[in-house]
Amino acid sequence: MKNVIIAIYFMSAGLLFSQDFLMQTWYWDYPKTINGYNWADTLTNKAQELSNAGFTYLWLPPLSRASFGNGSNGYDPKDLYDLGEFELGATGFGTRQNVDDLILEFNNVGINAIADVVFNHRDGGEAEDNLAVEEYIETYYNSKVNEGYNPFPYDRFRCYILLGGTSGNGAGDYYFKVSSASGHSKFNNYEYNIYIQTTTINWQNLPDEIESEPNGGGDCGQSNNNIHLGVNMNAEVDDPITCRTDEFHLNLTSADFDAEGDTLFIYFGKRASDYSDMRIYGIWSGPRNSDIVDELKYQTYTDFSNLPSGQGLMNYSNFKPNSTNATKLDGDWDWPWFFYDYDQNVLSTKNVLFSWTKWLWEDVGIGGLRMDAVKHFPPEFVGDLFDYLHDENINPQLTVGEFYEANPHILKQWIENVYLNMDEDTKQNIIPRIFDFSLRQSLKDACDWSSDVRNIFNSSIVDATGLSGFNVVTFVGNHDFRDEGQYIQNNSILAYAYILTNNQIGLPCVFYPDYYTVEGFPTIGNQNEIDKLISVHKKYITGLSNKEYLSNFNSIRNPYSVPGTAETDEALVYQLMDEATGSDVIVAINFSDLPMDMWIGVNEDGNRLGTDSHLFDVVGNGILKNLTVTVDGRINIKLPPKSYSVWVEGVTVQTKVFLEGAYNTSLHLMNTTLNDSEELLLTSPFAEDLITVTNIDASITDWILIELYEDLNNEPIISKSVFVKNDGWLALEDGSTTIPLNAPAGNYYIVIKHRNHLTIASAEKISLSGTIPLNDFTTNKK
Repeated sequence: MKNVIIAIYFMSAGLLFSQDFLMQTWYWDYPKTINGYNWADTLTNKAQELSNAGFTYLWLPPLSRASFGNGSNGYDPKDLYDLGEFELGATGFGTRQNVDDLILEFNNVGINAIADVVFNHRDGGEAEDNLAVEEYIETYYNSKVNEGYNPFPYDRFRCYILLGGTSGNGAGDYYFKVSSASGHSKFNNYEYNIYIQTTTINWQNLPDEIESEPNGGGDCGQSNNNIHLGVNMNAEVDDPITCRTDEFHLNLTSADFDAEGDTLFIYFGKRASDYSDMRIYGIWSGPRNSDIVDELKYQTYTDFSNLPSGQGLMNYSNFKPNSTNATKLDGDWDWPWFFYDYDQNVLSTKNVLFSWTKWLWEDVGIGGLRMDAVKHFPPEFVGDLFDYLHDENINPQLTVGEFYEANPHILKQWIENVYLNMDEDTKQNIIPRIFDFSLRQSLKDACDWSSDVRNIFNSSIVDATGLSGFNVVTFVGNHDFRDEGQYIQNNSILAYAYILTNNQIGLPCVFYPDYYTVEGFPTIGNQNEIDKLISVHKKYITGLSNKEYLSNFNSIRNPYSVPGTAETDEALVYQLMDEATGSDVIVAINFSDLPMDMWIGVNEDGNRLGTDSHLFDVVGNGILKNLTVTVDGRINIKLPPKSYSVWVEGVTVQTKVFLEGAYNTSLHLMNTTLNDSEELLLTSPFAEDLITVTNIDASITDWILIELYEDLNNEPIISKSVFVKNDGWLALEDGSTTIPLNAPAGNYYIVIKHRNHLTIASAEKISLSGTIPLNDFTTNKK
């Protein structure tokens, strides 16, 4: 019969909270259906894997039908309600059925799909006469160029005059007079091209024609250039001092148009220059012997009334400029940076976009919003949208704006302006967030340029402005960083180590090519390391409410690097803390090419780390796996070059037990026979923690294995070989009875094993945290 362990003791407490993680599940050149791929299916098949890794939100590319076809990433939305159905079939992402299957699978594994929504612009409508653009071009340029008015982009409109039929415009010579409307010197020598065709004669696939000077025509007493149907003419806006006019002569024959009725279309394009205020101010019709410029009409591709979905209808009145809002087309909000710029102040524009967002939620199953280019439209629109959604009982848990700006104060201001336009009840249910481009820049600098990495501590929106981390999404890479040098080239995992461990600066977002290996990206997939960081975050960091940047500029913790190792400006060390539980975490990231060997003080205030506090490495990269706080409140951190790790405050136990077989009732002690006869081996007998010691204290009776379990039906959290002394206290080889265990604060079953005695387990979970006072519980038997 085996003997029985009589009593055990252990104590303290800890709590765990859930944490969200976002992944951008695509990149700029992700494989499209036009090339025989189906990215929707790809993500559906990865849903369970990503859920297991801890991701709770997956950000999808824009889903709506794009004007550029199935090779587009969707930032040129055309038919908002066409997600790959109707007669056109799949989008570049997949079919509507693929999207439905994906959302269903996401929901099954506890993931919310985040839609990339474009509220700034639209493209791909049919051509329509646009009186507002015509008025803007013909009226505003002349008198207001010095007031900050910008030209309307001339590659987004076309002009036309009628031919044949009752128009009176038939075969003969036509002269087109082109100039800068304002004659402002800033437009001197701006490049452009002009292209003319009829419905009968269009693109001829001939080399471009080149304007030759002088080309001012009759208004300047000069010659002109001949232009031909279906051929580009490359020209320049002339210097207004010498002439200011380009004149192009077109000879139309009866074979060039339909005499029953035809249209002469005139297109302009931008070359190497920016847009000028160039316009046609005269059209001489030889057949009519008169100037017919008043018959010139302007068209934009803004008629969205004939779409396959039959929904999301708009026309030019929904875009800038329009009859109620001429604007200056200036600044971040009003300049049409991309395609046709929505006017969010027009009620019908708001209604269409609000209804579409509601449809994405209710009909498609979208669970959150990534809002594109919020820098380029008023934050009032976002606040109004959130009010509308809340009033419709729609409260997405993740709404984040992309504001491409590195100034953290400007980013914070956007959040504040959105809040100013939200109702109080909406604020309680929807949290606006913004991507932290400021922090991302500092992370890139640290990884690629060997700058003073301590700038990272001060560059996040949270640290620079005091904005709450609940309003921020942090990131390392995204689809916008695709040009040479923009992406983090070296050791991007160090940047992820920061955003995935610092829980107080925002919700972290992982970029698909940083997680999986994708050809053409400098990063080899970091899936295993990112998974581990997420796991460490969820187990040990979630819920910690305070932080201190121990190695920051002018730190009172006096960081000191051993000579010949990484300097203090090449590494980050910070402490994450919680007042209630006293659970502390130390994070260190070494950006240097040299190993890190740093001594640094820790925060010991309140319920904090203190002398002899024990921390253990939960990532495994540390050269020193265990850290102990010295009497002067310091720790020694050692890391390889370009590495990181996380140390978690371990629990300690002081436990007293008696082994029945060795117990001497008269002495109330246990015998040390094995030790006295040198039969007690220096190597533990437990395969779970096979250690070897060099010396054994004379008071030692035998080896003991102590284990912590979260669930007795699963594997232990930690197994540690220790000794039991003759007075019953468990001890280390040096006789110390304070035993550190590499497990975080929490509630555990305590199990103690001996090779000749029955295993004993606590009847219920015991709350464990840091060091506990000495207690003898052998007299308090249960």
